[in-house]
Amino acid sequence: MKTRSLALLTIIMFIVSCAGGPGVRDEPPEWAENPIADTESDRAFRGEGEADTMTSAKSAAIEKLKEKVLESMNLGDPEYWSEEGLSAVNTLLDELERMIRNPEYADVDGVNIIHKEGWKNPEGSITYMVDITWGKDSFEKQSAALADLIGVASSGFRDLENRARAAESDGNTYEAALIWAAAAGVAESDGNISGYRTALREVVSVLDILDFMIVSVPDQAYVGTRPDSPVVFSVSAGGKPVGNAEFVITYPRNARDDSPSTAEARIFSDDEGVVKFLQPLISNAGTQHVTIAPSADPFLEYFDESGDTYSDNMIIALERARMRAEYEALSRIRTIPMGILILETDLAGNTLNSADATRGLFDNLAADGFNIDIMDLDPGEMFARTERALLRDLKADPRFADRYDRVIHGTVTLESFEQNGDSYTVRVSGTLAMSDIQRQVTLYRSEITKTSQASDSQQAMSAAFRQLGRSFAGELIEQAP
Repeated sequence: MKTRSLALLTIIMFIVSCAGGPGVRDEPPEWAENPIADTESDRAFRGEGEADTMTSAKSAAIEKLKEKVLESMNLGDPEYWSEEGLSAVNTLLDELERMIRNPEYADVDGVNIIHKEGWKNPEGSITYMVDITWGKDSFEKQSAALADLIGVASSGFRDLENRARAAESDGNTYEAALIWAAAAGVAESDGNISGYRTALREVVSVLDILDFMIVSVPDQAYVGTRPDSPVVFSVSAGGKPVGNAEFVITYPRNARDDSPSTAEARIFSDDEGVVKFLQPLISNAGTQHVTIAPSADPFLEYFDESGDTYSDNMIIALERARMRAEYEALSRIRTIPMGILILETDLAGNTLNSADATRGLFDNLAADGFNIDIMDLDPGEMFARTERALLRDLKADPRFADRYDRVIHGTVTLESFEQNGDSYTVRVSGTLAMSDIQRQVTLYRSEITKTSQASDSQQAMSAAFRQLGRSFAGELIEQAP
């Protein structure tokens, strides 16, 4: 009886060991809830299996992992593999399994085991999960090696590959990139996904060695006009100019809703590797950023027009900005001849014999580089005229029409004047406008009020009028077209 009891206990322990065993969790680990994902440097794979025993669940998880790895290698239908290639694939997958089961006795280049664990499920089964990462470079190298053994690459692909390598050795960088693109197109047609991806990577890798330099940028540029000269880049590789190659230029330009945006142009280099870009009408004042990068268009001609993730990634990698030129664009308003004609009035609306608002406006605009002058015309002469009549008469008068394109005009009035002891408080207000004399239109208008205090009444008035002129000048500097 004692012997039978001992045997029964042994069987029970064996069953328990197979179903769970020491260290088997009663619930999934936290990491199992989060799918493992690729990174910039690594491919990520997860295998998951479920069975009645830990051994079976682990085997199922490993098999699932190997299936995912093999699928990602894009080696095509195994029915067409060579015997040598089939053997190499099986050897690699067996080595991967040995590494997962016994990491201390096996190793696959670039592979790291991130997680592996099993746990009991509420219904009594066992789930096992394993996560690995595989360095992208090692993974692609291994995939390419297997593709060679399998015989996926056609003779046409191999011929182009050899020609591309030869062009690289001769220093013909851009030509080598084009040949690699042609090889990618052949591989795509052959269903050689591994070769296709390898060739696309080579296109990017070859063009990454291009050297970009800024030769010159415009000396003068104004909003609403084209720069006086182009942005000039030079492109070379290994000291040799890269000629007759297409590049993509990006530059600032307003969108249809006038919001700041970026436009692009595609331009070929000349025989000397020089790329010249003359920016269209400049939309906004400030620093103009112009970038250059290889254009992907010449390489895409070799592929299927539908595109895919791999070619999309090549486009992104190729057309990232390699060099940025900068130059300043000024508002064109600073170059336009403008006159000032401002009337100042007292509390009763009578014309004052002063020009403080005019002087404040003139000083600020002149200091900021405006082509500004005070018009030789008595402001009283404009007092009774409408704005339309004023612009009409200025255009008809050769003294002004031939000298000024625009006029800053308006009336500034003393609104209040108070004395508190030895202090005087003055409030002035007015509407000033900037108009185009030639086109007979008003381009900008603003209502402004200013207050000033001083111990002298005349000083208080003068300061208030002057501040109002300066305020309008500040608005023109920041906002005027």
